[in-house]
Amino acid sequence: MSTLLQERQQPATAPGLHDQVAAQPATPRASARHQPAATVPDCPLEAPRAHWRMMLGSIVAMLREWRRRRVARRELAIFDGRMLRDIGIDPGTVDYEMRQSFWRPLRDWRH
Repeated sequence: MSTLLQERQQPATAPGLHDQVAAQPATPRASARHQPAATVPDCPLEAPRAHWRMMLGSIVAMLREWRRRRVARRELAIFDGRMLRDIGIDPGTVDYEMRQSFWRPLRDWRH
């Protein structure tokens, strides 16, 4: 019975496991904290909200531009022949411009 008590008091370890772990060579791990300062970028990272806010601003600006183009084409279609002659545009040019989609930029017909 005394041998059973002695075995219980000793920590349970697998035979040879400690020897296998010690035999493995130690390799240095590369992490962001241990990199030299020269490889770390100097510019601060943008917050995700700032990126989305910037994207949303550009989308809104594009939608406003498309609306401006659509309104300009509609106003051009309202002009009669006399007004078109005054600004130097012929009716064929107005018809061409009216067939263009709103995402296409207006052409400068003065040149």
